[in-house]
Amino acid sequence: KRLPNKGRITYTLFLGTDKFSVGKTVQSWELEGDRYKLGSISETTGIANVFYPQHLNYLSEGRIMAGGLRPETFLMSRKRRDEAEVAKANFNWEAGQITLGKISNRRTEALPAGSQDMVSFIYQMSLAPPPPGSLKLPVTNGSDLEIYELDVLQEENIETPLGMLRALPLRQVRRPGEESIEFWLATDYRYLPVKIRFIGREGEPSGEQIVSEIKISEE
Repeated sequence: KRLPNKGRITYTLFLGTDKFSVGKTVQSWELEGDRYKLGSISETTGIANVFYPQHLNYLSEGRIMAGGLRPETFLMSRKRRDEAEVAKANFNWEAGQITLGKISNRRTEALPAGSQDMVSFIYQMSLAPPPPGSLKLPVTNGSDLEIYELDVLQEENIETPLGMLRALPLRQVRRPGEESIEFWLATDYRYLPVKIRFIGREGEPSGEQIVSEIKISEE
């Protein structure tokens, strides 16, 4: 399996699970030869942008290998009101090392095989949908590298603005006091991510992003 040469998925962002819209996320990618560029831009809109403006950008770049995506750089930038945070990860596969951290305080660690970043790991699941069960995957957010434990559940139907979709749910095993993520890959849309739920440190859903539009191109 492979991604279309170009694509864009637009999501509506909701606070918690009460369907109160607070913004939007646009994820897009472009392939050129054996290279990929994958980005995600989230921003608050409307009344939420007045009282709690926030912008979050991810950018993953790397190569397309036989086993899927192999990131080489990952950049995270976040702005909350007047506070800005930037972190970057550089993957040195030949040396088996990853350099990561905030721009002012970076460090180098061992790079586990198959490591991904916050954006690429979801699309890696799209390229190779796992069977029901569990798996472990090293994932970096630019600042740290941790092992994600994921439960792969049975396919189910979910309601979206695109209609009822058949989707494969994956759920990160939550650790006490840590944030986690759940996401759904649409079987009829090349297993692209159509719903993502964020779980807070206390185990409560803190927000969701649900697909509103998918555009792909092979040009």
